[in-house]
Amino acid sequence: MEVHHHSHHEGKKNWKSYIWEFFMLFLAVTAGFFVENQREHYSEKEKGRQYIESFVEDLRIDTTRFSNIIRFYKQKEIELNHLYACYDSVRHNQNPTTSLQKIINATNGFADLVYTDRTLEQLKNAGGLRLLEKEDADSIIKYDVFLRFVLRTESTSMQVKATEVRNTRSAVFVFSDIMDTTFGTNVMPSKLELVNDEKGLLNRFFNELIFYRGACGRMELLITMLRERAARSIAFFTKKYQLEDKG
Repeated sequence: MEVHHHSHHEGKKNWKSYIWEFFMLFLAVTAGFFVENQREHYSEKEKGRQYIESFVEDLRIDTTRFSNIIRFYKQKEIELNHLYACYDSVRHNQNPTTSLQKIINATNGFADLVYTDRTLEQLKNAGGLRLLEKEDADSIIKYDVFLRFVLRTESTSMQVKATEVRNTRSAVFVFSDIMDTTFGTNVMPSKLELVNDEKGLLNRFFNELIFYRGACGRMELLITMLRERAARSIAFFTKKYQLEDKG
């Protein structure tokens, strides 16, 4: 009987086959990694765009608020422009005038700088800034830095001056006169009563009014600058990302 011997090398892959299989596997893994990376990049880019859209919406709300606050401070400055004439009238005659009524009303608080912080806080605290282009992130950071500066000015300079002038006002004028003028019929009493005849205290009140007026003017200027920055940001991002122009 004839016996056939099979070669041990039959069907064995050569080294080229192994290299080819490795190469194909490498291509498959690389392609998968590339596709996943592109998908993640697209997702981050889309998320970044959503942040930009949200930020622009916040700015549109805030520009209206800023305009109202600016008008508020302008009105205060108008009312405080009469303080020189009022000082002479009160010091010499203790005779109330319409201008004094305006001055007393002007010292009743100030408009708080309220802004929409939903997107800014997410960008800073949730790592949203890393999803934005460097140019966009830098622009938003600069806006936020200036916003914080204006808020610090309000809580220090403006708040301090407002508190000082109100405290001295309470020490100068009789309580009932202040109440009638501020919360009553808005009609000045027939004769203004001072707590005492200390002219130094009256002089202090009007000196503080000068600095208070200056603080109001500074706040008006800073919030005007803030509104302009917000408007420029709206225009920039609306054009760059082709957002709906609601202006």
